Amino acid sequence: MTETLLLVVIALLTVNILFVGVYIVLVLKEVRQAVSKMNQILDSFSTISTAIANPVSSASGFFSAVVEGVKAFHKIQDVVGSHKGEEIDNGRPPEAT
Repeated sequence: MTETLLLVVIALLTVNILFVGVYIVLVLKEVRQAVSKMNQILDSFSTISTAIANPVSSASGFFSAVVEGVKAFHKIQDVVGSHKGEEIDNGRPPEAT
């Protein structure tokens, strides 16, 4: 009787461990699929961020060029204005606008 009970308990434990093993394999398979999907999402995000970064850097270069152009224009105005000031100081009448 004791041996039969012991065999039944061992058989039940074996079946239980087998089910747990199968369940672990299924869970690991799901985890692998989830990681694969996450990798695809990250790859897509990388592509999108690169596609956005290139035009933004180009726009940044454009705006810095515009700023430098405005600075150059102001410097030219300062130089022209200083020459007009010298003409006034030399006794010439100021030009009428």
